[in-house]
This record gives sequence, C-alpha cells and structure tokens, in this order.
Amino acid sequence: MQIDQLFEFVYILIDKKQVTASEMSKRFGVSTRTIYRWLEALSVSGVPVYSTKGRGGGIAISENYALDKTVLSEEERLEIVSSLKAFESLSGTKSAEEKLSRLVKTDSDWLEVDFSPWSPEGQGVRQLFGTLRDSILKKKQITFDYFNTEGKAEHRTVHPWKLIYKGQAWYLRAWCTTKKAERFFKLSRMLNVKQTARTANITTKNAESKKKPSAIKEPPLIKIKAKISSSKAFYLLDSFACSETKTNKDKSLTVTFTAPDAPWLPGTLLSYGKDLKIISPKTIQKQILDLAKSVTKLYT
Repeated sequence: MQIDQLFEFVYILIDKKQVTASEMSKRFGVSTRTIYRWLEALSVSGVPVYSTKGRGGGIAISENYALDKTVLSEEERLEIVSSLKAFESLSGTKSAEEKLSRLVKTDSDWLEVDFSPWSPEGQGVRQLFGTLRDSILKKKQITFDYFNTEGKAEHRTVHPWKLIYKGQAWYLRAWCTTKKAERFFKLSRMLNVKQTARTANITTKNAESKKKPSAIKEPPLIKIKAKISSSKAFYLLDSFACSETKTNKDKSLTVTFTAPDAPWLPGTLLSYGKDLKIISPKTIQKQILDLAKSVTKLYT
C-alpha cells in the first residue's frame, strides 16, 4: 500500500464515517481482499479502524480519531486549510485542501484567494507559476526573455530557487548566469519561459560563496499630499493606502499617502488627469508637469 493511498483511505473514512469494501476496491482499483489486508495493516499501526458485518455494515474509523491524533487546535487546523486555499489557487489542484478540510469542524469556505489578474490575458500566470514551481522542485535551469526597468529585453538563463509574493507582485529568486549574481525577476516581465534539461546546481548556500546575494531593491518612500475628486477617490484608494483623508466643501478629498519614489510614479499620478492635484512635494509636481508637457508635444 502506497503512503498516499493510505492517507486517502483514512481521509475517506474520516469524511464518510463508513464505507463498504466494494466501494473502496472500485476507488483504488484493487480487490476487496486487498482492502481488508489494508484494514488489518492500519489497525496494527494503531489507527482505530474496524469492520462490521451484515446489512448496513462496512468499514469505519473512530469518530474521535482526527482530534486524538493531532496536537493542533481547531483554529490552527483552520489556518493551515486557509493557507492551502491560497496556494492551490495558483497550483490549480485542490486535493490537499479537500483532504485536510475533513479534519476541521469549522467552515473553511470563508476564504478565497485568486492571484491571477482580472484580464483574460493574465490568466496565464497559473501556467507560468506551475512551470517555475516544477523547475524549482526538479532542480532544472530555465530560460526566458526578460524586460528590465529600462525597457530592454534580454535573454536569461537562471538557476531558480524560490517564488516570492511581495508588494502585490510575484517574483522569481534565482542565480542569473548572465549577471553571475543572485537576481529577482518579476513574473509579469518574463516571456517565453522554458524549462531546460540542464541541472540547476547553484543553491543559495554555494551562491553566497560566489557573490554576496542582492536583495529586491526597494525605492525610497515619499509622503504625498493631494486633492482628489470624489468620483476618482476609489481609484486612488485602490492603489495607495491613505493615512489621512479630509472631505472638502466641494466633496473632493484631501489625502495623504506614502508612495515609492520610482520612475513609474509620475505617470501613474498623471493618469488621474484633472481629477488629481498634487499639493506636495514640489518635486513630484515638477515631474508630472514635465511629463505632461512631453505628452502634449506628441499631439501638437
């Protein structure tokens, strides 16, 4: 009996309370005689399973088994199941979550996580996630085309280590053979990702001996004060966490929020058009004004 079959057998008993040997033989594709041998093996191992004969009889497990065999509280088990929901939203499988849900009394359907974008074109993130996960677990190098912050597309070959979700985006942490250093690659900028037959033989430990690992470079944060029209306030709140808000007489809002001082910031703020006016700092005002002038030149 394979370990995964053993666990599935036990989980089915916990979930259904009682099953027949013929049901299980069809489920696992084995004879009823084999099912009873499995039952005996589980019993010898200390699992409280038993069988009853006659009409209405079958194979069952002690109702208190799940609680007796775990040191986790109900709340801790619920946290595990909820975490699995988040992970399996990307993996596309639900077998582990469905099995562990049977060990929880509380309704675990209170949480749903979907990391894929709303646009149909963005649904490929699940496929990409699966390819990268498979490459990491199988220790295979991958190749892809990557668009950097300067707008240049470069072909990369990397030794993948880890998938990281940070700042509302997925990143791949890997050793880049081109740069000969550790790098973080944003999944949304990776195209034509392919798993190679070559073994990924550089790990985080031996990479440290080659070159000190870099970190995700975080731009400095700046505090921005702005006036936003009520009709577009929800757009701003979707993108930035406002620490202060004040409703004005004309129903507009004066808000204060913190944002990364990154190259994309002026363009993002300019996208609000006449509905957003930056009050401070002056440097952001100038950047938006310069950008607006350059855009105007395209149409004059």
